[in-house]
Amino acid sequence: MLYLAENLKHLRKEKDLTQEDVAAMLHVSPQSVSKWERGETTPDITLLPALANLYKVSVDALIGMDKINDEQMKDNVFTSGYKHLRADATAAAIDVFSEALKLYPDDEDYLSYLAMALALDGDEAKLRQAITLCERILAEGRGLKTCHTTRAALCFIYQKAGEKEKALKTAHELPHRRESREVVIAELEKGPDIREIDTYLKFIAIGEHDEQDVIEISFGIDMLAVCTEYDLLGRIKALREEHDMRSCAEAVRKIPLIRVRDKGELAPRRVRVRHYADYPLDKDFIDPAEAADEVMAVLQKITCISPAI
Repeated sequence: MLYLAENLKHLRKEKDLTQEDVAAMLHVSPQSVSKWERGETTPDITLLPALANLYKVSVDALIGMDKINDEQMKDNVFTSGYKHLRADATAAAIDVFSEALKLYPDDEDYLSYLAMALALDGDEAKLRQAITLCERILAEGRGLKTCHTTRAALCFIYQKAGEKEKALKTAHELPHRRESREVVIAELEKGPDIREIDTYLKFIAIGEHDEQDVIEISFGIDMLAVCTEYDLLGRIKALREEHDMRSCAEAVRKIPLIRVRDKGELAPRRVRVRHYADYPLDKDFIDPAEAADEVMAVLQKITCISPAI
């Protein structure tokens, strides 16, 4: 009854009544009314109809169900939770989703995001709690999108808990792309460390990697055609292969995540390249070939791999 206290106080003042007036009409003490309005105690459930009739509202309105069911409120919960996850404030994110579940005890999205926040915390008990929540969501056959997200997260939560066989088995049940069999199995087979696992968990939860690990390439139109024409993806793949052949002793920097996407607001054939790490870049190109060359130049600087002559 999150809004009961403030509603009782507001409605009483709106009716121009004192706490003593309300107490006399309900045959309770003024101290009881005061505690209700401060949120220290709640009225006996049998008094709710009387209070609703006194203030000429429904019991739902008295409790605040209109606010509780407000979509904007749910959006605010996720906004707050995402903010904490981005800031690595996992304890705060856990609190946000845990509090939300007190009002929506069976909300599949809150359950899923609470599981991911718990997994990011690092505590063994919370990691086990995260596994339990994910397994519950999947066992109950929730919404398709929530199941895909939860299953993808569970792969990495299992991996973090040292249960690699379960991680791979769960990964084989995934759909595509960010939550896909192909992407997640490839990540698991690399044997990710705890930091890499947490980075991917954040990617699933909020759709982002750490900005320090991202190059974003946005094409105005016909993204795949441009990539094919200038063999950008092929060149990136070749650089990755060359990078992977280097020994650890050479201390070559890891190639960051490459995001390639369509951007409707960009003019046809126009390209925008952004990179947020040690070689910051935020530049628009009219010539896609020049943009592709710029991306490769940044990658070569990051990896310390010189372009082939």
